[in-house]
Amino acid sequence: MRTKIDTFEYTKGEAFTEKLKEINGVKSLGDLAEIYSVPKTTFSTWNTHNRNSHELVVRTHLRTGIPIHELILPEGTSLEELHHSFSKHLDNLPHSVREAIPSYNANILNNPQLQTVTLKSYCLSNGQLIDTGEIPYPLRRMNSFGLNSENVIEVETNDAIYLLDQSSTDAVSGDYLIDVDGRLSINQVQRLPGRKLAVGFGRSTLEIEEHDIKVLGRVAVTLKKD
Repeated sequence: MRTKIDTFEYTKGEAFTEKLKEINGVKSLGDLAEIYSVPKTTFSTWNTHNRNSHELVVRTHLRTGIPIHELILPEGTSLEELHHSFSKHLDNLPHSVREAIPSYNANILNNPQLQTVTLKSYCLSNGQLIDTGEIPYPLRRMNSFGLNSENVIEVETNDAIYLLDQSSTDAVSGDYLIDVDGRLSINQVQRLPGRKLAVGFGRSTLEIEEHDIKVLGRVAVTLKKD
């Protein structure tokens, strides 16, 4: 006999958007619109018509690690209503740890300073980006840098660790990740009149045509060990 998969009473409307505000540490629908790149009017429509967005639930879960059931089910929903795997792993933990988990999760949800985003991380070696997996960064720090984590990657070299904004590919002035004949490097770039660029290579600066290089992103943050 097949097991019937019943629906749940999901969080909707203002309860849903308030939950998104809470976990992102913001107070307005305008802030949510900026964070999720969704029009403010869409959030207003969800409030008016008592709707939610399962896509935003999945996206938030993948970016923050907050369990889906905590994002979409009303507070106080018992884990016993869910598949046993949601609570099975808790049985193997010491009692003191089991007791601490609810308050730990609540602390993360209620304290934006503890929330994180996940960035793709790369090592720049021999002119190529080598995928080294993912790494968490504080959401608070992303916001203070004015960065959208969806557009940011971490690039590590022998000299420093860089947070690279991939949405900024029109070089004006600053350090950029560039592609020269298939070889990648981080260089200082300054735009010149006549669609030319002054690119720093070590202690030398070369004036080149704009179309001779490909700009892959701007260095937004540089982390170095003193």
